[in-house]
Formats: sequence, structure tokens, C-alpha cells
Amino acid sequence: MTTAPADPTTSASTDWRITPEFTFTDEESAALAEAIGTVTANPYRLYDAHAFQIARLVEDGVVPERFRAYVETLADRDRHQEPVVVLKNVPYDREVPVFDFDEPVKSKYELKRTFVAEGFLALFAQLAGTPPIGYLNVNDGDVFQDIYPKRSMQTSQSQKALNAIHFHKDLANHFVRPDQVYMVGMRSNPENEVYTSFVRNIDVIASFTEEELELLRSPQFHTPFDDLTVMGGSLELGEADKHPVIGGEDDLRYFENRTVGVTDAARAIVPKVSATLHALKQRVFIEPGDFVITYNNHTVHAKEVLEVRKPEELRSRWIIKTVNVDDLEPHARHLMPGTRHLVNG
Repeated sequence: MTTAPADPTTSASTDWRITPEFTFTDEESAALAEAIGTVTANPYRLYDAHAFQIARLVEDGVVPERFRAYVETLADRDRHQEPVVVLKNVPYDREVPVFDFDEPVKSKYELKRTFVAEGFLALFAQLAGTPPIGYLNVNDGDVFQDIYPKRSMQTSQSQKALNAIHFHKDLANHFVRPDQVYMVGMRSNPENEVYTSFVRNIDVIASFTEEELELLRSPQFHTPFDDLTVMGGSLELGEADKHPVIGGEDDLRYFENRTVGVTDAARAIVPKVSATLHALKQRVFIEPGDFVITYNNHTVHAKEVLEVRKPEELRSRWIIKTVNVDDLEPHARHLMPGTRHLVNG
């Protein structure tokens, strides 16, 4: 991970800074990758078996003790104050071919023969006690998803976009919203300046007056369902409800350039919300082997494309991710019968 220089047009006053918190040694990373490589179950065809085999690895003590100890500290983390975590040099698949631009997911199924990154994501989720979930309308329910461009969705506001994705949180309008997003950097060219940018909810809220906050806490806004959920999904979700931008203590429900006001006052304040996000953002370049945790209910993020010098390699930029929850029980009624991970929607 590298942190980009501050945008000269911004005026962030927060003292929060995203910096790497844990780095695997080369020996630790290689040994853990080798152990994960012994798992035989394909995580896309035999997800439950893959998760079971990863659990056996954890029981067998393959996880470096200092990493296990670090993960335990995350349970007490103040997510309001520190909603983004970066780790370096995690195990990932080193030799993976470029996928087809028209059908990258299908191409992945055909070409990807090792599942080290997927195994690390599964292992981390088990150590942290944060179950991963899949959605019926996203990649037919795959738990392991790709931030990877697709020709037919390259102009969308989804993880399959080629260019920028505006500030948002994952599945903010869905009836099962993730508590975490976990990402492993797989392939990126530093000549293409593509950043993942983050803003804390609490910093956004602190930027508005009490009168403005009252408006933002009222249900005078509308955001359509995200593109990935509705484009090609098998379950019709209908129309999204009107909602407040700020809910609870510091919940921010906003998708830049998609959330709109439904009253004159609400329409007038939307541009200030977007401007505030850009004034407070921090840019991170996710390198191969970087592991990024986003606490989805305490921050918003964006993909920013500043300059492209290698257009072909922009089409193969790749991050593998999972979305996770703290507890499955509150979502049990939304799970497909017979599964403990697949959301019916």
C-alpha cells in the first residue's frame, strides 16, 4: 500500500491517518500460503468444504502466533475512530492469468487453479469471528467476489466498473448490509494512478451545522439499489425507500451522484455532502499482497482514477473481496434455506 499525496483542493483537518498496522515477514507469508495451498476444495464450487478445510488449518496451528494475537486486538477496536485497517504482505496467488474482459467471472472459474487469496480471506474471517456472506443477485451467490472490470458494466457504478466509482458504502440500501468489507490486492500497475479513497462518517457529520444535521437525519433522500444487485440479478428488489442520509449515531447512507433529495431543502444540501467527502478523503494505492479492512457502517469509500498510462492494464486491475457480518443470527430470515452464508437477494 502507498498513500497518495493530499489532494491540493482539499482541506482535511482530521488527524486520522491510514497507515499499515501489520506486515507479514516473507517467511510467514510464504509458509501460510503453502499451508493454504493444501486445501483441495474449490471455494466457488464447494464453498462449505473449503471453509471446513480452512478451519482445520486454523486448528492445526498454521497461523503465525503474532498474527493471531494481532487479529484478537481488532475485537476492541473503536470502529468510529479507526474504520480502515491495512495489512501488508499477506498470502495471495502470484501467478494468475488475465481474465476475459467480456466474462471475467466465467474466465476466473476456468483459469484460476489456486485459491490462496480466497483461503486467506476465509481464514481471517474465522479468526476474527466475522462470517462471510454471498448474495444471490451477485455472481450467483459467490462469497469471493472480484473488483475487476467487465465490458458490459464498465460504465456502471459497481465493482465491475473500469473507471471511477463514487463515494459509497457497500450495499447500503440492501436488507442485509455488511459490517465489514475485506479486500486482498491481486494485481495493479503503479503507472496507473488508481486509488481507493476513504472518509470517516464522524468527520462528515462534524462538518455540518445542527440545522443541517436535522435535515440530513430526515427521510428526504432517495438512493436507487446498487448496479451490481439489479443488473442481471435473479430476484426483483423493487424500488428503494426514501431514507435519511444520517441515521443512528454515525451511520451515513449516501452514494455520491446517485443519492438525491426529494424536497427542495434536501436537493440543496446534497452538493455539500459530496464536497465534504472530497475535502476529507484519504487515498490509498492497494498493491498486490495488501489486505484492507473497511468497517462498512463507519466509513465510505470510492475508487478514484487520477491518471492512466497503461490502459490495457487498467482492464486487469484486480482485488478479491468478501463482505462479512459480525453475527449471522440477525440476518437468518434472509438466508437461503439450507445455507449459512447465502442471502436471498
